[in-house]
Amino acid sequence: MTDKPESPFPDGETPTVIAEVTSPSEQIGRNVMAALNDPDAVAVLTTLVPGLGSDRVVSVGLTPQQMHQVGILLNEIESEDEATANDEERCIGFQCRIDKA
Repeated sequence: MTDKPESPFPDGETPTVIAEVTSPSEQIGRNVMAALNDPDAVAVLTTLVPGLGSDRVVSVGLTPQQMHQVGILLNEIESEDEATANDEERCIGFQCRIDKA
């Protein structure tokens, strides 16, 4: 007996995977609706994951606690962006403002 699971396919033969090609908006919509089927999900986080063969659309349902944490992070980022935008001495890339005083 081995730890390797038994495959119904002989060596050198792999199963054929067939998937319907859909538009990104339709695929994202399907993913979002599937993630919202979880009774604990109040929101869905969706992202595009680049891959070697093809990119994938990945969606995950968020619980109320996870959504609260996302809200906190978004507020922190917004505050940092406002502080950075008001910083007269910040550098953008290799360009820095230098006073001629």
